[in-house]
Amino acid sequence: MGISFGWKNVVLTTLQDVGIDVRPVEHEKYDLLLCNDKVVLNLIALDNNYSPVELIELQSAYQLKNITLLQLWEDVWLARQEQVLGRIKSVLGLNKRLHGRKGEIIVINQNEADDFLNRNHIHESARAKYKFALQMDGQIVAVACFSNIRLMKRIAPDYKSVELIRFAALIGYTVTGGFTKLLKHFIKMVTPNDVMSYADRDWSLGNAYAQSGFKLVNVTPPAQIWLHKTDLQRCFSHRLPVAAPEVLSEYLPIFNTGNLKYILYLA
Repeated sequence: MGISFGWKNVVLTTLQDVGIDVRPVEHEKYDLLLCNDKVVLNLIALDNNYSPVELIELQSAYQLKNITLLQLWEDVWLARQEQVLGRIKSVLGLNKRLHGRKGEIIVINQNEADDFLNRNHIHESARAKYKFALQMDGQIVAVACFSNIRLMKRIAPDYKSVELIRFAALIGYTVTGGFTKLLKHFIKMVTPNDVMSYADRDWSLGNAYAQSGFKLVNVTPPAQIWLHKTDLQRCFSHRLPVAAPEVLSEYLPIFNTGNLKYILYLA
């Protein structure tokens, strides 16, 4: 397929405007953009006839070529353009670098976490029990959010597990060692037996987790997502306000490609 006019053409020209070398990839079924010969974007219109399995197979085929494929849905581009560009540039290695060792770890509240993550994380913020930031010269450059302790009595009576719910750095920057610094601070404070987290397969191959010592333990299946037609907010089925037909008519059913589940074992 060729890149059509409309939002897909805007993606192409916007990437070119920020200095990324972009070339359409000829494909009979998908609208693909090759960025700097390193990353392929699969542009997914809301009115598509794809299946999650097909998209996973496409990503896996490119992974065998050492090329990262990202699944860019139309609604995500329209609602989170700045964050999408930030993610793409980060994967391409175009970020400026800051040294995490120079940063100061501070505790932040939910409102502060929301403000930073809504501006810098592609999935926006989420509620969390523990919230930490890395600060440099009075500016927050990275945030990590964790769940409350979960006792896993099926493993051992006092086995403690926690979830890393969100991590994000300031758009345009890679904070070298920042993730590890925040993670180690939290582990020292809470002393869990493991830290669990998920990587969204639409946007990640889990490399950052693997490099930090996490082990891939599971791959969750694709999930149906409901997209509100007006405000472009996504939600899972269990978070729909009501399942009545008149409510569902306000939503469009879409899907993701699942998650990679990682665990960092500490004891």
